[in-house]
Amino acid sequence: MDIALSSVIAGVFSPIHRAIRNKTHDQFWIKGGRGSTKSSFAAAEVILGIVQDPLAHAIVFRKVSDTIRNSTYPTLLWAIDKMQLSMFFRATIKPAVITYIPTGQQIILKGLDDPIKLKSIKTQFGYFKYLWFEEGAEYDGMEEIRNVEQSVLRGGEEFIEIVTYNPPKEECHWINTHVREVELVKDKRKYVHYSSYHDVPRKWLGKKFFDDAEELKRNNYNLFLNEYMGETVGNSDVLVFSGRWESMEFDTGNLGDPLFGADWGFSQDPTALVKCYVHDGILYISHEAVALGCEIVETPALFDTIPDVRKHKIEADSARPETISHMRRQGFNIVGVEKWKGSVEDGITHMLGYRKIIIHSRCKHTINEFKKYQYKIHKLTKSILTDILDENNHCIDAIRYALSKLIKRKKQGGFVVL
Repeated sequence: MDIALSSVIAGVFSPIHRAIRNKTHDQFWIKGGRGSTKSSFAAAEVILGIVQDPLAHAIVFRKVSDTIRNSTYPTLLWAIDKMQLSMFFRATIKPAVITYIPTGQQIILKGLDDPIKLKSIKTQFGYFKYLWFEEGAEYDGMEEIRNVEQSVLRGGEEFIEIVTYNPPKEECHWINTHVREVELVKDKRKYVHYSSYHDVPRKWLGKKFFDDAEELKRNNYNLFLNEYMGETVGNSDVLVFSGRWESMEFDTGNLGDPLFGADWGFSQDPTALVKCYVHDGILYISHEAVALGCEIVETPALFDTIPDVRKHKIEADSARPETISHMRRQGFNIVGVEKWKGSVEDGITHMLGYRKIIIHSRCKHTINEFKKYQYKIHKLTKSILTDILDENNHCIDAIRYALSKLIKRKKQGGFVVL
């Protein structure tokens, strides 16, 4: 039977489709934002697996059974139709079951409202080869996932387990933590996949989808990153630059003279150089050079990766005069910045005074810091404090140094920001 997959599976999923077909992995964590078609892909793989293996059944979960009618159920029916298999399947909503007519194989859709009932789920023949958890972040944690696995994955030798989810904002959410551990350990059984709406043919989503995404991107960049790009962005209330920055490509031709700033590091903290511009009330960060464990003799070569760095003055962290002296001998116009009590806070206040901060998409380290730079949280009350955590700030410190001549220290009655 020839099945049309190109109309339901975007090209970005080709590697994971091959991994399932070639049996190289048996557990798949598929993350992405709105329009990434991760759920459509999972539905197509379940249906394809049922058709190709006469002993395979599937069970599809949502955390709450009431959500099945408007989520996994129509997604599976849509995929069946797109794969031109409608004549071979019969579907009922009460109970929520989709049956492959030629063999009687079933796709059972369940909520975990009453997990005790899982033990009573049986197949008349074959076994549950496919297990799909939709909206994986809604579940209570790996213990709940394992309880389902132990109840369902029995009686066969090959299993395919799929978890689809939008990454929650919080880094510490169990699913973000678990998937990071999977990636670090590089478990050969487990496959982590990411996609966004940018990986999907535009015509599949339509003009309005892209217009809505761009509108949110303009109005609330952090929310856009989480909802549409599927990125972990943290609690917006605790993030210092929440809603004040965005990432894009831009031309620097009309932005005036650049400003350079450098922060020193070595074993624990990276050395960082940034190139930025101030134009029409907007702060632009155009380039970065970042390296961990950078020896002092290697620093000139690192700095030279940024265009025109030797043509302009570099404002650098004054805590390392020996490094500044070395860089001067190597031909760089570099000076140490003035520091004072509260200079960090004054600098951040200055940065927050711009209409917008725009970071070029090539500045990956800077973008990562702007996503994570946050205020301290009281250990007991969990309330957000006004002090800022001294972490995720090496490029941000370099930016403060670059802007040092524009920043005025706190005076009686408030801040003076140029």
